Amino acid sequence: MMPEQPVPKASVTPKKVSQPQITQQGPAPTRVNNWQDEVKRQIRKLDERGLFYPAEAIAQGLEGETLVLLIINENGEVSAARIEQGSGHRILDDAALRAVRSLRSLPADAPRETLLPVRFRLK
Repeated sequence: MMPEQPVPKASVTPKKVSQPQITQQGPAPTRVNNWQDEVKRQIRKLDERGLFYPAEAIAQGLEGETLVLLIINENGEVSAARIEQGSGHRILDDAALRAVRSLRSLPADAPRETLLPVRFRLK
């Protein structure tokens, strides 16, 4: 007589809900982390082209920080900007306003109104 083989029990496993998988083809698109990173990127680009830190201010050794109030429209464009607190140097304050007024296509997470410190530091 042979020993009885155990009968497999039916097991109930919860059904897995399949998650959609996202695959990328080709190089990953450049993604901006947030609006502040985009502001830094655009100002860095101005600086690389010599359009941020005024040459006259560099020659005079001027440094400072200008606090600028920005009003940003729904398209991510700066619709208004004004100095809230100056650096103590008119040339730097004017350069800060020019820089922030040139900002374009800011991400959707950008606030509609914000204070932005613009720093001028010599290397």
